Amino acid sequence: MAKRRVLKITPVLVTLNILVLLIIVGFYTTRLIKYYWKENGHRGEDVVLLVEELKKHRSYLDETKGLVFNEEKNIYTYKGEVEDNYLLYSGMMYRILGIDENENMKIVSEDNVTLIYPGFDKGYEKSYVNKWLNSSDEKYSGIYENVLFNAGGLLENTTICLDTIDDTTNITCDEKNSDYKIGMLSLYDYKEAGGKGSFLNNETQFNLLTLNKNKLNYSVTEEGEIALNKSSSITVKPVITINSGTELVSGSGKEDDPYIIEKHKINTLGDAYINNIILINDKTYKIVEIGEDKVKVASTEVLMKDDENELELAFGGSNSAYTTKNTVGKYLNNTFLNSLDIKDSVVAGNYYTGALSLASLDYSNTYSSKASAKVGMLTIGDMYVNDLTNVFTTLRGMEASNMINVINDSGSFFANTINSKYNVRPAFYLKADLKIAKGNGSFDSPFELGVDNEEG
Repeated sequence: MAKRRVLKITPVLVTLNILVLLIIVGFYTTRLIKYYWKENGHRGEDVVLLVEELKKHRSYLDETKGLVFNEEKNIYTYKGEVEDNYLLYSGMMYRILGIDENENMKIVSEDNVTLIYPGFDKGYEKSYVNKWLNSSDEKYSGIYENVLFNAGGLLENTTICLDTIDDTTNITCDEKNSDYKIGMLSLYDYKEAGGKGSFLNNETQFNLLTLNKNKLNYSVTEEGEIALNKSSSITVKPVITINSGTELVSGSGKEDDPYIIEKHKINTLGDAYINNIILINDKTYKIVEIGEDKVKVASTEVLMKDDENELELAFGGSNSAYTTKNTVGKYLNNTFLNSLDIKDSVVAGNYYTGALSLASLDYSNTYSSKASAKVGMLTIGDMYVNDLTNVFTTLRGMEASNMINVINDSGSFFANTINSKYNVRPAFYLKADLKIAKGNGSFDSPFELGVDNEEG
């Protein structure tokens, strides 16, 4: 009888089979984990991502209003008169513009946050606006980014449109830039949201990033119309992008119940946010700067001569350098300071008085000189310097030593002589360790300083 041959499997073949099996198991295990985490994440069951909540409110029937999905681009855009896209972040109200293809969310400040000379003729990268918005190695950069809570953890780079537009019936977004975290609205953004008939038309004038061929930037009027900016200075509404992993803490997106994505305990003035409101002598003040040991606040209204009439003063002095000895400085550091119940908590601080030049309208030039005082005023590039009009600033005029810049009735910088009379908006520094007794920092419930009576 012939012997049956025994087939021998070589060690190499065994090894190859094992490798193939491991690859197959690894591939499907990886896919299983990937999709499990995509659906469930590594979060607790009570944690909700903001992007997930937003997509629940997608508009299916009316694609002219609400959160509209573009299947071709795989993006969501808020269109029309939306009422559920409010987001409160770092003490400032934003409106959500949409969700990009990576599920990051683009948002824009509801309010103008400063007044500045833009420098757009240098290109966005070298503009003074970009320098003011984004932190870099350049000195005095990132004024805005530096006030945002956990900017490094929440923010992604923002895509901005840099197309030159001359025909407003043909608004495009072909030239894009995504090199920076913070930008501004473009004509394209305004158009995509629905223009005049959208939530972006909030009855305030604001400027846009888009230029025409003559390097003039566009703006939106109080009526929502598109116009060319007639002033050399502009207001700034920052646009930022928050990442897809941002958690929703609370809120429904309504104006009186905005989405909240971060929250921390506020026990002292130094814990508060930029834009929070505090109450002093039955008057409201807005926080405009937070330092390590002191907080700068500015009045939300001009000083009054009496119950009905606004106080008007001349800047005074022999030149436009702010001091405690010229007319307005002397009044603020004596009459006004002595009227404050908490005057002992007011500390000296720097008020910058450097002058710009026609060759350089860079806001950072103001830091070249300063005056130390307990009470001063705001200047170019300060947060919320644009809140009030017809008021003095500490920005010196470029034309002559006797010229001082004011914010005129139209909300632009305007140089006038130091003998001219204008309203006064005081600003001063308070100790950062002052306790907050009550309030939530809004106009309806401003922070009150001191110790609550119920707490002894």
